[in-house]
Amino acid sequence: MIYILWLEMESEVRNLWLVSDKAFYLGAYRAAFESIEKSWMHYSFDITEHHSPEAALRSLESLDPSYALEIVYLHISIPLGNTAHYEEGGIFGSSLRNRFPTATIILGTNFSQNFNIWKLIKTVKPNALISEEFNSPTDLPSQIVQLFKNPPFYCDTFRNAIHLYLQREINLDESDQMLLYELSKGTRMATLPTLMNYSISSIEKRKKHLKELFDVRDGDDWALILKARERGSI
Repeated sequence: MIYILWLEMESEVRNLWLVSDKAFYLGAYRAAFESIEKSWMHYSFDITEHHSPEAALRSLESLDPSYALEIVYLHISIPLGNTAHYEEGGIFGSSLRNRFPTATIILGTNFSQNFNIWKLIKTVKPNALISEEFNSPTDLPSQIVQLFKNPPFYCDTFRNAIHLYLQREINLDESDQMLLYELSKGTRMATLPTLMNYSISSIEKRKKHLKELFDVRDGDDWALILKARERGSI
């Protein structure tokens, strides 16, 4: 419905934010939107760049009430053992969605942690999910146009992740998923009770049960993580 409105309002400029701490992705998306603007008469963008989700959140909080933010590209990498950028991005994304419920949000990520991806989808409700390893910058404009024409848009990487998730044989509750996620980051057992609100003995029982579920009879916690990842549970 959004792109039909744009067709009817050809002369109106759409406010677009690009949010990433990496210059490469800012440049790639800026070039993609500029290419779309040149090729499609009914697309015109006023582009603002933010070099971190934290900076974007500060700008969001200071916006004039009359400002209409229509499109946002939010890039969030999720490396193992470091969730700071994810947390900042999640806070900005959920605040953005609350402030502009009809905005078109493109989430770019590396899909390295399904646990965090599902949480982001629930809170940010993105209209598009595009892998940060998109085929090439020349393919990006066509992917964005697909989003405009027939939302939502999911890249092949995410569709494959959905396929694996739907075919998983083991259904886990959120606590088990969080335990696997924290173990995959290398979080120490002594820290887990604070994060999960469980005793050490309860966490050990959960971990033992998970190893039984995933048929991990020998090996350390990493063997469990590898099995869970193979089967789409993390």
